[in-house]
Amino acid sequence: MLLIKYKWHTGFTNNMRRVRNLAGKNQGFTIVELLVALAVFSVVLVVVTAAIIQVSRVYYKGVTEASVQDTARNIMDTVSQSIQFGGGTVTDTVSSPSPGTSYDFCINNQEYSYRPGYQLVDGTPNASLHQTNYSLVVRTVAACSSPTGQDLSGAVSGRELLAPNMRLANMVVKNVGPNLYQVQVRVVYGDDDLLNNPTTATAACMATRPPRA
Repeated sequence: MLLIKYKWHTGFTNNMRRVRNLAGKNQGFTIVELLVALAVFSVVLVVVTAAIIQVSRVYYKGVTEASVQDTARNIMDTVSQSIQFGGGTVTDTVSSPSPGTSYDFCINNQEYSYRPGYQLVDGTPNASLHQTNYSLVVRTVAACSSPTGQDLSGAVSGRELLAPNMRLANMVVKNVGPNLYQVQVRVVYGDDDLLNNPTTATAACMATRPPRA
């Protein structure tokens, strides 16, 4: 009986030693290792976030540029086709318009009212930021041998040709010869603080080179 007890006790002691040895081999991460892993993960996360933001900016810029170009092209096509196929009287635009002042010109029975240099916005416009609810509006009238002078700072009838946040920097319709007209349209996008000379005919984004003369 004594011998049996001794063997059982010795076996139990050996098993406990094995458990302790196994526990010593399966230790977790140290605090230093966790800090290093966390630092690496943070750097990777910052880099990925910055890359996503940059890609989003480039994509948004491309979409905005395409929208502005399409708007200017549509205005040019609308005015040019009205002159070419509409017939009737065509009145010239003013040579030196003042920013924020409403002007008009006629092509046959289409009256175009425009307010150069002011940004088109929804809601209440801020005059100090050169904002307006109407920028370039076209409407059909019975006879447009001379513009009626629709004021774009008040109640307006007709169809707006620009999209929000855009502004009409330059609008030129000029008779330069028999059945020959010069048409120029310049549309820019953004608030005053994002543009060079925001209320002038040469308004341009600060990130772009000035237009050639």
